Amino acid sequence: MSISKTQWKIESDRITIRPRGILFILASVLAVIFIGLFLLGQKENAGYMRPLVVIMALVWLPFLLGGFTCVIFDRNAGRMKQMLFGFLPVRNVPFEKLYQVNMITQRPGGFNFRIFTRANKYGRGTIISSHYSKDTDPNAVAFINEVIPLIHQYLDAVAPLESENTAITDYEYFTEGDGIYTLKVKKAGLVVFGILSLAIGIHECTPDAWMYYLNIVGKLLVTIFPIALGVVFIAAAYTRLTFNIGTRIIERKSPIGIGNRQFSFDSFVNFETVRKTYNGVYTGTDINMFFETTGKKSNVLRVSTFRSAQQIERFMREIRSIINTGKRL
Repeated sequence: MSISKTQWKIESDRITIRPRGILFILASVLAVIFIGLFLLGQKENAGYMRPLVVIMALVWLPFLLGGFTCVIFDRNAGRMKQMLFGFLPVRNVPFEKLYQVNMITQRPGGFNFRIFTRANKYGRGTIISSHYSKDTDPNAVAFINEVIPLIHQYLDAVAPLESENTAITDYEYFTEGDGIYTLKVKKAGLVVFGILSLAIGIHECTPDAWMYYLNIVGKLLVTIFPIALGVVFIAAAYTRLTFNIGTRIIERKSPIGIGNRQFSFDSFVNFETVRKTYNGVYTGTDINMFFETTGKKSNVLRVSTFRSAQQIERFMREIRSIINTGKRL
């Protein structure tokens, strides 16, 4: 098993997981760089190396110790513990407050596994695996088959999950009419941006254009790009996502025909959440729906984006309620 992959140890009463083995490799790379700098500095000016060695050690040590960070599921104590550097407790959560393990897809690609609390089912969670680039990774497959079911077994023995397929009568994110549920869209912002982009593009096509001095390529960019962007914004404002409980069809329909999709209620498998960050700052979570499909067509439908875990949970519950309403008809 690669040192950079998830390491775990299963005992009779506990599971110990080390998800940050990649830090051992980073520590090794840093050690080689720092040793090279040290040897170079010894030749140039040995007197200044002592404080530099201290600084390099302080930078290198957290990487080395970070690889020993572990998550422990103790069945006897009924608790999950996260141990920073393998010995500093930073989280101690009773099993009855834990929700379940979910796969979290990340941009620009890949995924890892995290465990979430019942109070924050779609927040950051606690990382319990290394990063995987594909779902066929042998370490990921072994983790799914050996570790995750055992964790859920521990949790279910203390506090089994309740069914989330409860009926909802007052929908927050959908409007209903004649058995068709339509996702609400905040059109105003999209329309305003669309009109502004169109206005800029059209203005640059006139004799009074601001950027009259550009060559032909530049002129095309400042005219075609804003116009195309405006069309996309306005089309997004009037794109409809509907759940028809009569025909049991989920449909996304755009006024310009781009991105039109149709799926059956019966082919719905599960949700996928994709956390988005920009320069390390959380910007929101995309909610995708997975479907069973034949052929090479994509089986993923992106339905919305939210920032709050409570909004994500509510939105998913509403979709499940609509799909279950269709089953009862």
